[in-house]
Amino acid sequence: MVYVERLKRKDKTYYYLSKNFRIGPRKWRKVREYVGEKPPSKEKIKKMVVEIEKQAKREGLIKKITKHIFLTDEEAEQLQDLRDVFIKWYRKIDEVSKNKYKDDFLVRFTYNSNAIEGNRLSLRETSMALTEDVIPAGVSSNDYNEAMNSKDCFEFIKTYRGEINQKFLLRVHRLLTKNTKCRIAGKYRDSNVRISGSEWIPPSAEKLKKEMKAFFQWYYHTGRKLHPVELAAVSHNKLVRIHPFTDGNGRTARTIMNYLLSKNRFPMLYIEMKDKINYYKAIEEGDRGNDAAFIHYITKVLVKQHTFKHRG
Repeated sequence: MVYVERLKRKDKTYYYLSKNFRIGPRKWRKVREYVGEKPPSKEKIKKMVVEIEKQAKREGLIKKITKHIFLTDEEAEQLQDLRDVFIKWYRKIDEVSKNKYKDDFLVRFTYNSNAIEGNRLSLRETSMALTEDVIPAGVSSNDYNEAMNSKDCFEFIKTYRGEINQKFLLRVHRLLTKNTKCRIAGKYRDSNVRISGSEWIPPSAEKLKKEMKAFFQWYYHTGRKLHPVELAAVSHNKLVRIHPFTDGNGRTARTIMNYLLSKNRFPMLYIEMKDKINYYKAIEEGDRGNDAAFIHYITKVLVKQHTFKHRG
């Protein structure tokens, strides 16, 4: 994926055309060409792409490209470009803009993540609760508490710097489900469960500790070798398949996924309520052993939400 970079020096603006080439599982090399002091036309971009690829071939970069386990080379390239642009954009904006971005993301993530699970707060009501400290008229205490819990949980994960472990997972769940209808907050379930509308049957309560132990072993011995987006997506799928809690499994899995993205300096994402069907279809593919389908779905969501938002 090629993108235009705009750099300011003193009173002048300079334009560059950049392209990232993967030279290892987690290593990238950027090739950048100076364009001029004006944004390049589509025709000029096409010509310069050819020159960039020629330079990459001369330096042996294209030959070194290797495939990710699940992502295609094109997807991996898109994600790397997205990450680079997001990091530069975030560094450049002032604190007021950063706070507005954080508040807007929290509201949209909270509304959509909770709505998927049946919360009845609207987007506007969620915003009132989270950013204005207003309790919307007529809302249930459960719906309101779920929204405020999301805020508390994100405040926690912003300061957490460690890896995923049982203590962290249980705390995330407790923060998301305290003072709600969830029967057991911050602990694994003690009974068998079924997932509404799904053919997948989660492991029994008796097998739960063994399944969670296997999850953490996978994370430390295999998962961390994956591309960060692959790791975040597969971790989400494994958690929803195990379904370790009496309630709040989806909200917890989506929060863990975002923590892993943020930990690896990718922007976080939210699954839109209106896209719930496609989200569930991708999860069901994972239930059948096809985690790649969910990874491709998450990649599309991530690129769609951030490709144009942070450029320039």
